[in-house]
Amino acid sequence: MFPHVRVIMLMGDVAKKAFNLLAKKKTGKNAVPSISTYKIRHSEIYYGSVRVMPSYMMTGGNILIEKSKFEMASEDIALMAKLIREQP
Repeated sequence: MFPHVRVIMLMGDVAKKAFNLLAKKKTGKNAVPSISTYKIRHSEIYYGSVRVMPSYMMTGGNILIEKSKFEMASEDIALMAKLIREQP
């Protein structure tokens, strides 16, 4: 459906699990390791030629409570934007 997609950011565990379900249906294995997001945030994960970036979903009061996750999500979004700009 989206032939020009180069980066997919998975914001939260639900997105990561849903993406893995879709990948497993097609390839028989998970695209993203099923481990804590902080452990794989800086890994270069690819699904075919598409970069997959697991990150955090910050909603509601969580933004005020978990400031470190908010900062990590902000860093991830900046990296995603950089990768998109660098694409041919």
